[in-house]
Amino acid sequence: MKPNQIIISLLIFLLFSKTVYANDHSIRGTKQEAEVLLERAVNILKVNEVVGLTMITIPNGGFQTKDLYPFCFNYDGILMAHPYNLGASIKSFISEDGKELGKEMLQKAREGKMSTINYILPIYKDGKLKKEKARKTTLYTKAGKYVCASGYYE
Repeated sequence: MKPNQIIISLLIFLLFSKTVYANDHSIRGTKQEAEVLLERAVNILKVNEVVGLTMITIPNGGFQTKDLYPFCFNYDGILMAHPYNLGASIKSFISEDGKELGKEMLQKAREGKMSTINYILPIYKDGKLKKEKARKTTLYTKAGKYVCASGYYE
């Protein structure tokens, strides 16, 4: 099979398959699951940037599970792969405890090294933002011309 045929076959499979718990945001993902999602996102970007960004963004692209999803932004801070906020700037995102998350990740991300940032964020449940807040940890790394990340609630 040629590389293009493999990619097309993979895309067709992913478009018509669904990850278990993909839309059930009430089930919390773990640190290990977030790590796996981030590693998968980085690996797919290495294979094919356009396909990778698309698969990370689309709801049934195989990257969303439980309440976890990876996202990637360029060095200008623009979200290039995100299931809900595609095209938004992460530079202006400030957590409930005052951390400038986008700026910190842009400054500290290193290729081949998974870093973490901890912060307080409102909880999303059943697709809605709740008043309740929780501690969240986001794992992030540099992936070529992007910074990719995936976070989990503690």
